[in-house]
Amino acid sequence: MIKTLRIAVQMDPIETMVVQRDTSLALMIEAQRRGHEVWWFTPNEVFYDTGVVKARARSAEVSLNEQKHYENGPDQVVALDDFDVILVRQDPPFDMGYISNTYLLEMTKALVLNPPRGIRNISEKMSIMFFPELTPKTWIGRDLDALEEFASRFEQVVLKVLYLMGGDGVIKLRSGDADFRARAAKFMEAAGREPILAQEFLPAVSGGDKRLFVLDGEPFGAIRRMPTGGDFRANLHAGGVAQPAEVDADDRRIAKAVAPLLKREGIVFAGLDVIAGRLIEINVTSPTLVQELKRFAGLDLPRAFWDRVEALVAAG
Repeated sequence: MIKTLRIAVQMDPIETMVVQRDTSLALMIEAQRRGHEVWWFTPNEVFYDTGVVKARARSAEVSLNEQKHYENGPDQVVALDDFDVILVRQDPPFDMGYISNTYLLEMTKALVLNPPRGIRNISEKMSIMFFPELTPKTWIGRDLDALEEFASRFEQVVLKVLYLMGGDGVIKLRSGDADFRARAAKFMEAAGREPILAQEFLPAVSGGDKRLFVLDGEPFGAIRRMPTGGDFRANLHAGGVAQPAEVDADDRRIAKAVAPLLKREGIVFAGLDVIAGRLIEINVTSPTLVQELKRFAGLDLPRAFWDRVEALVAAG
């Protein structure tokens, strides 16, 4: 029998959770069901002090009770080495604060999932460029002339800020519009110093996109997200709605191609975003939608996830 684990979740404040949708909450509840000790802290509560990385953390009892989904223990300053497992679950933006935190987490002896180095190495939107045969036609950069030339090959293109989430920083433009260059320049300026990503627009998104759940490089299940209200974005954060979906041959082909990258970087849990058999994004920071997966398909990803984590801990 697996020993009782001391688990910490690095995440956004617990009071901000959307109870019936939050994946971190589902993972915490399953860990608690197994008898493990569950703690949480935010990235801003992690600090290095003379050779030791610590966090201001608290234990928690969690549930799916909408009125009261958590009860915290008292705040304590704890060395991260005192935990067996640390889950990285805070949402992007994936900025220098996020990256700096991964350097701190690398100092601990705890099992950190997904691994800090893997989170840094797999840029969620940019990493698709390693798989051009799987993706829509894609451009990444800051050269406005080159962007305009790329966009001219298509009737419509989607522009994306690289390090946001949930459909934020995503717009659609018609390449033939007279104000295309001005709007693209304004978008690029608002994005800051980072490159932006442009892709051919896939009309098939009107039929939704898919979140393909991957555990240890293997497809586990899928959920479809449907756009609503005339918005082309299917993200639930942008108003999309979740629907059942099956893992099909295209999904398996994509998962098989991406698996070596995920395994090389030690990624246990990833979410691949797919539109009409095309890979759009590889989510490794805080993949979501596992509660919807269980409701629609009866697939219990938190249970499968902790089975794998317990095996990793037991193997040393």
